[in-house]
Amino acid sequence: METTESRLKLLYQLFKPGLAFSIVVTVVPALLLGDHLPSLSLIFYTLLGTGLSAMASFAYNQLLEQHTDAKMKRTARRVLPSGKLDPILVHVAGSSLLGAGILILYFQAGWLAAALAMFSFLFYVFVYTLWLKPHTEHSTVLGGICGAIGPLIGEAALRGTITVDGLLLFLLVFLWQPPHFWALAIFRLDDYRAAGFPLLPVKKGIPVTIQQMIFYQVLLVIAMIAVWFPAGIGSYFYLALSVPFGFYILFRMTALRKGEVAGPARSVFFLTIFHNILWHGSLTAELLLQKF
Repeated sequence: METTESRLKLLYQLFKPGLAFSIVVTVVPALLLGDHLPSLSLIFYTLLGTGLSAMASFAYNQLLEQHTDAKMKRTARRVLPSGKLDPILVHVAGSSLLGAGILILYFQAGWLAAALAMFSFLFYVFVYTLWLKPHTEHSTVLGGICGAIGPLIGEAALRGTITVDGLLLFLLVFLWQPPHFWALAIFRLDDYRAAGFPLLPVKKGIPVTIQQMIFYQVLLVIAMIAVWFPAGIGSYFYLALSVPFGFYILFRMTALRKGEVAGPARSVFFLTIFHNILWHGSLTAELLLQKF
């Protein structure tokens, strides 16, 4: 008989709080763009609302993809294709999280932050999941719009508007996503073929995908430098950690063009995760220190 504890574990798997944390991390530097440290309540509620709405989007993504998830080894054991959770329960829990997240943002961070989070949810669930991902190899790039909304939510909560600063932080996350997810698509290529998703390596092949990964990684490094100069966000600590590691990942991507790619692509995938945490962590530390 299923216990409350086991059901909570299943809901944890469904809502992917670890992945939601990677989105919440992107909100933090934007919350620190002002001259003074914002209130702790604003920081807390903005991060909480963003995290809840992100987890809701993951739940609805799995609701809509449960049949294709069943065709992929990586996802066949997820809670919906394996029948461990009732879809109605997932719908109720997901909509509850979404409602809570948007209301928290609206009342604590402002209407613009709430609207951006709602836009991200709708784009991810209805545009990316239902339309882009099943039909075009451009889904990874275009889907990056919703995945990069975090910095805009943060600046909207802080300033009530969006400036060039927030757009630059948005650009970093937007450019980071395609090579990150293409690396996953390369080492899980058979899964995506089995599910019928026309991702770039499926439609155009691995060599073309690697070329695009390199292209976006170069743009990411350039954007990281632009955040430091001329935008003036962050200083040498952020620059010294973020840019060299970006070049290291670029080197690892160029090595994918030689020989077997599945294993190295998997390494690149995890390196990009670390890079994301590295530059947001260093930028957050610098912006915090400037306030004291």
